[in-house]
Parts: sequence; C-alpha cells; structure tokens
Amino acid sequence: MENYQISFNNKIKPDTVTVAYTATHKELDGRQRVLYRGEAVFQRDAVPSLLLKTGEVAIHAIEQVMIGLKKNYQLVKVTFAQPQNSTLLGVPNFETFSRYLVERKLLHCVPTHTVSGETVVDIKFEQELRIG
Repeated sequence: MENYQISFNNKIKPDTVTVAYTATHKELDGRQRVLYRGEAVFQRDAVPSLLLKTGEVAIHAIEQVMIGLKKNYQLVKVTFAQPQNSTLLGVPNFETFSRYLVERKLLHCVPTHTVSGETVVDIKFEQELRIG
C-alpha cells in the first residue's frame, strides 16, 4: 500500500469561498509527489451556508481524491488550514467523516482496525494553526 495525505488551504473573499486541496505521497528519497490537486470556488450568495459551515465540501473533496486514485493508495492524514472565518467555513468533524466512509463503502481507502466488532478509521485529522 502507498500512503498519502491531503492538505486543505482555503480562501474566503467577500463574494466567494475557495476550497483548495492537494494529495501528496512521500517518495522513498523523502520528496513529496503531488498525486491529485483540486479546487472548488463557491459563490457565497448561491451556496447553502450549512454546506460550508459543516465542512461537508471538504468531505466531498476527500471522496473525489479517494475515487480518483488507484486502490493501492491509502489516505493516512488530512490537514486543514485554520479557516480565516470559522463562521463561514468549517472543518468537518472526524466522526461525521468516518460515518460517511462507512455509508459510501470507502473504508478500503483508509487504514482501519476493529474494536468490539466496530470498524475504527485510523487516519490523522489535524487542523493547523495560523500565526500572524
């Protein structure tokens, strides 16, 4: 299995919200190789605010990467840049993301283990802090 991570970097402007993401894989020589890059621009007055606030757009972007890569790639980490305005754009919670993977039958795309008969997703879900 080849491990990869997804990093989100978003921009909020007066009329738009841009959700940008990059999936990368660390090569044996230590270099990062871009596997997938995507961006979605939402007109703030046209998109339901809940879609952005709950982080649902990020979950859909992650799914897009998962189905776009070969089966031998596994997502091990997702990093979110701290939103510029968390009242407009939020980070999805890990429990919602895990449930989404189960419902969409995407558990083969992430490492898992079982506890008391329940499947547990073994990826890191992190939010970076912005300074300055």
